[in-house]
Amino acid sequence: YPDTDKMLFSVGFGGCGFKKVYHCPLRRRPVSESVDAKDLIVPNNATDLRNASRITHEMPMSANTVRRMQLLGVYRDVELSQPMATPANAVDAKIASTSGVAPNTTRPEDQEYTLYESLCELDLPGYEDVDDQGQPTGLKLPYRVTLEKTSKQVLEIRRNWTQADHEKAARRVFVKYPFVPGLGFYDIGLLNILGNATAALTAAWRIALDNGMFSNFPGFVYSKQGIGRQLTNEFRVAPGSGVGIDIGNQSMSNAVMPLPYTGLDGTFAQFMDSVQQTMQRVGGTAETNVGEG
Repeated sequence: YPDTDKMLFSVGFGGCGFKKVYHCPLRRRPVSESVDAKDLIVPNNATDLRNASRITHEMPMSANTVRRMQLLGVYRDVELSQPMATPANAVDAKIASTSGVAPNTTRPEDQEYTLYESLCELDLPGYEDVDDQGQPTGLKLPYRVTLEKTSKQVLEIRRNWTQADHEKAARRVFVKYPFVPGLGFYDIGLLNILGNATAALTAAWRIALDNGMFSNFPGFVYSKQGIGRQLTNEFRVAPGSGVGIDIGNQSMSNAVMPLPYTGLDGTFAQFMDSVQQTMQRVGGTAETNVGEG
């Protein structure tokens, strides 16, 4: 349930979420785990999971887990080099900054392997598809190929269709959960729907905060001839106290003048409320359930 809740947050925020349904050899049972959209790689011409000729899952895996998979016979028992630390991309760095964790580990022992598990179509020599007369048909068959990034070793090549299926159709491993259907493979979320309005409202809030700050602590201009020999041009007057200024025989209003900052007027406040209400209506419309049939 916590894993599904995490996926549903990604569905509403980013537009789509993915589930990976498979039999885990370590837990020895079927599992359904969420997969981040950034870790699922598909061709540019794919519009959904069914017509994607290749689906690749980028998986971080610890060295001990990889060794367990090798001892169970899931992966080939080949020697792998020490995984190299790669700089985090912009997405991973932003997620790590938001979560409050370091994007990269400093201990080499904690560095994880990066595996690419690809559901693809191959015409392997010696395992060609044949017709009733035993002649090769040239048809590419669905396989699951896993390889390690640093050492570039192929860890497994497995059949990805049911052995009793004469059509040799690929098994469905990934399930997609959309929020609002989009034009291409990825769907639309609240980040896309409310992105511009959120930026506008954030800018308006900053303007309002800056306006309040300048209203409470206004800047000023002063006359150099009127001030005379002052050692500083910064005058911070604490509540209930005063600061002396040498202005000669001139009037204080002629020597120092505050900058004309205007307060937050009602029109701008109404604009902020209108943007916020529009965002609430649009976001609520996207989450409204509609009938089918």
